[in-house]
Amino acid sequence: MQLLEVPDVTVIAGENALLVSQLPPVWQDIARGTANVGCNRQSYIEMAQLFLYKLQQGDVDLFSDNKALASLKPSFSQLFGHLGWETLEFYGYDLMIHNYPNFEEILSEFESKGTEYANEVKVARIGIDLFCEFGYELPASFYHVHLAPIYRDHVFEERALRFDKRDIEHKRSWDAILHAGKVFAIQMKVQSIASKYGFTYQHGCGCNSHLSSIDSSEGAFAYELSQQKRSRWIRSFVWTAWYEYAFFPIVPNTSYLV
Repeated sequence: MQLLEVPDVTVIAGENALLVSQLPPVWQDIARGTANVGCNRQSYIEMAQLFLYKLQQGDVDLFSDNKALASLKPSFSQLFGHLGWETLEFYGYDLMIHNYPNFEEILSEFESKGTEYANEVKVARIGIDLFCEFGYELPASFYHVHLAPIYRDHVFEERALRFDKRDIEHKRSWDAILHAGKVFAIQMKVQSIASKYGFTYQHGCGCNSHLSSIDSSEGAFAYELSQQKRSRWIRSFVWTAWYEYAFFPIVPNTSYLV
């Protein structure tokens, strides 16, 4: 990261960042308090300012570590600045409270269908437990992707998000959340909650997404997030989801992996 003296730039944590007025309009609404969100506004806004600056200005290791690539920086900035803007537009709306699942309604729906929907009820309860843990600090798509198995032909159905037309509208946002699971502390918490109900979440390189069954007596485990590191891990998870969403259209993919 190189600190530059340029107009219309602010500094956050010692790094250049955009002004709030340079963010997509939805983020300006969040900053003004006119958008109905439940997250830590200040933290999210500062990340958005840093994120979009880095992509619009090519403030990445690719160029700082390899001066021979300097001529490519304008093209990078043009392409990734656009992708970064798209990303922030999506997640700005994804943070709005009305876009989150109605967990109690979902649970009631499947409980009313009888015992043959016992697995769907368990997935709904996983969603509720996840929300009790993270609330509005994680975006709505985090919860939707973990509830997704209840809307499939059966909860263990495997789908390749990039290729299955039934999930085509969600492929970019859901895949970004699943890849953000590389922030292992968040992943461990998700899996520990799922394990209480005899499940584990799976995600493969072909963007395959599905639940697997585990032995409930041997597979369940407990994991708690460190309170000292919790906020940092949540920020890392969100940041990772953002760049995974931004890079999704340029990642080479093949059905050979499915």
